[in-house]
Amino acid sequence: MTPQIKSSKAGTAAVILLAFLLFYFPSMLILFAHDNEPKDMTAFNLLIATCYTGVFCINYFLIVPKIFFEKDNKLLFFFLNVVIVVSLCSLLPLWFASHGGFPRPRHLQGVDLSAGQVFVGYISFIIRDGIMMILSIAFAFAMRLSKTREEMRSRFLELEAERRNTELMSLKAQLNPHFLFNSLNNIYALIAIDAEKAQESLHELSNMLRFMIYDTESHTVALSKEIKFIQDFIRLMSLRLNPYVKVTCDLQEITDRSLRITPLLILTLVENAFKHVAVIDNKGFINIKISIKDEWLFCKVTNSCSNEPIGNMGKETSGVGLRNIEKQLDLLYPSAYILEISKNPCVYKSELKIKISALRDTTQSAS
Repeated sequence: MTPQIKSSKAGTAAVILLAFLLFYFPSMLILFAHDNEPKDMTAFNLLIATCYTGVFCINYFLIVPKIFFEKDNKLLFFFLNVVIVVSLCSLLPLWFASHGGFPRPRHLQGVDLSAGQVFVGYISFIIRDGIMMILSIAFAFAMRLSKTREEMRSRFLELEAERRNTELMSLKAQLNPHFLFNSLNNIYALIAIDAEKAQESLHELSNMLRFMIYDTESHTVALSKEIKFIQDFIRLMSLRLNPYVKVTCDLQEITDRSLRITPLLILTLVENAFKHVAVIDNKGFINIKISIKDEWLFCKVTNSCSNEPIGNMGKETSGVGLRNIEKQLDLLYPSAYILEISKNPCVYKSELKIKISALRDTTQSAS
């Protein structure tokens, strides 16, 4: 049994135990204090305590989390609870009226009550127990709200830790001495061949370093900046590619400034293609496409590959990076993304789609 399941069961048991202590325990104390009460009065007290507990549990486990928080339907939340309270406060008195009236405590056994006294008794029951049911609902809501806030706080801390871990992994992958050495060595070789291109490459490397050191400090960056960074990365990485590898890029220009994305998220897919591209019969390719279509951000990366298993395509397994990006997506964009990874004997393909609504920042104005 996993720790999450154990924790969930323990939490459910704790809530049920708390409900028992709140609603049954006072009735049990009264019964033990007056052990000569009629049996029907004992059953009546336990029935009412069960009603309180039922209202509490239905709200805590179902109505509050599913209706109020998940569906954000406050009107339905209030409507369902009004129906529950009114139904119980109406049906219980009617049921008892059809079965001889409410049970009486020992000191009222055999006492003739007037119609007015009986009516006042019914009204007192409706007011008292109706208020108790409303308090049960309020207590269930307060407990679930506290639990939800704690879950959100834990999720935020986990997300923050994961984001920082991803940034660290990306920095290690891109700014390690080996990467810088190769990039600078390629630029150095270009100086003697094409000084202008060498200057452009050095400028691109400078932009990449600036982006990774400064822009990635934020939780999100403009999608246009992320795509520009990927463009610079592709140009720089292409300098040291096998000349038989053909790189094709189709990166849509993004003008909507309200679209923001977690920095370096897509880079893992692009980096993976450059790291593991293979040349077969003097032919190799890397195809990268990023676009917006039908309210989705669409990223497709394909590259030629060898017949080796994915985990053996290099000293560092590509599976680690892919597992990392999937975990990031689960935390950052739950239920708002689709990630598909496939490999046939010669082609490795990664497709990522993220809902535009999950990327839109309403505080930023769209141009």
